[in-house]
Amino acid sequence: MDIKNIDINKIKVAIFDFDDTLAIHKDKEYSFHRKENEEKRLGYYLNAYKNPGDFYDIIEPCQKSELLYDLICELRRKNVKIYCLSGMKFSFHLKAKQSFINKHYGEDIEVIAAGSQELKLDGVKIIAKYFNYSLNEILFVDDREDIVKLMTSNGVKSFLVTDLTD
Repeated sequence: MDIKNIDINKIKVAIFDFDDTLAIHKDKEYSFHRKENEEKRLGYYLNAYKNPGDFYDIIEPCQKSELLYDLICELRRKNVKIYCLSGMKFSFHLKAKQSFINKHYGEDIEVIAAGSQELKLDGVKIIAKYFNYSLNEILFVDDREDIVKLMTSNGVKSFLVTDLTD
């Protein structure tokens, strides 16, 4: 689904992915590099756990998406609740993700972890039930086409981050 086909006025909750959505990795091969060997893999999570305040600014540098920041500001003006739902193997870097979001997008966005990409749908359903909203009142943004299609096929208003343009 394209953002142009979504009526923002009907959205009550917006949920954004973290990696390459809200946090644009400067090293596009970041996930490959941390899998090269056990030392790099363990070191990645250890560094995030030990240095949550600057992990995504210095150790694994990311930048915020200016387009999504503008969208988030518009959603805030409409009193839309905003979350970040990230697929994560471990929660060792959850605090690092929350720190990045707080610094670059504001402290009103809670980061929630899903154990896999596919479990993001369950996360969205839980948030919908928590607020007693229907799935079509939720906006979901991700960089993965398969996840956007999964959300859309379940009634969630969704779009690819690459569909957002100036």
